[in-house]
Amino acid sequence: MAFYLIGLGLGLKSISVESLETIKKCREIYLENYTVDFPYNLAELEKILGKKVISLAREKVEEETIVDKGKKQNIALLVYGNPLAATTHIQLVLRAKKKKIKYRIIHSESVLIAIAETGLSLYKFGKTASIPKFTKSYAPDSFYDIVLQNEKIKAHTLLLTDIGLDAKTALKQLEEVCKKRNVCIGKIILCSNLGAEKSKIYYDKIENLKNKKIELPFCIIIPSEMHFIEKQALEALREK
Repeated sequence: MAFYLIGLGLGLKSISVESLETIKKCREIYLENYTVDFPYNLAELEKILGKKVISLAREKVEEETIVDKGKKQNIALLVYGNPLAATTHIQLVLRAKKKKIKYRIIHSESVLIAIAETGLSLYKFGKTASIPKFTKSYAPDSFYDIVLQNEKIKAHTLLLTDIGLDAKTALKQLEEVCKKRNVCIGKIILCSNLGAEKSKIYYDKIENLKNKKIELPFCIIIPSEMHFIEKQALEALREK
């Protein structure tokens, strides 16, 4: 009996053979559904897995009690991308360790690696930041501090976004923050469905990207100083 933490990868059919074989022997399959806007729905995933999948909200995962079921039966928690890309999931592993429950982590591709599709070197990325969803009374711009820190060491910045935040709104918020801080940024990179069949990479100014129809999930990259090979690759790989 064991608790399995399994990465789904970035596309509907990205899950590994090892993961599928593991899922077959699990009595219950759960899905963490609150860290990303999935590019497919639950029914499509269940068809690929050949198993019923129970969707879990944040509070149910963060209670960590799901791990305890691994004492009596094989149980799996599926996570989009890599299962440990979101730092909170390590808590599940620590609980299993503390309670002496057998566990296994099966890794998969993540947006943190897939951004190499842009042609930018992974070695030149700095800290990752996240753009929150603004409200009338809540519009924090502290995420841009990370951009400035990275720029000091000529590192690129990967910007993720809160679930439910569409690309047009995220770009508008980024534009507002730049104006508020009196910062002028040139072209940025916007990536949609990285690692999936419908992957698209855009490289343009915010004002032009706001008019694009960008599918979820997506991420934004603010590039720093680029090597000439990075520039050549980005120009060749981006959507014209």
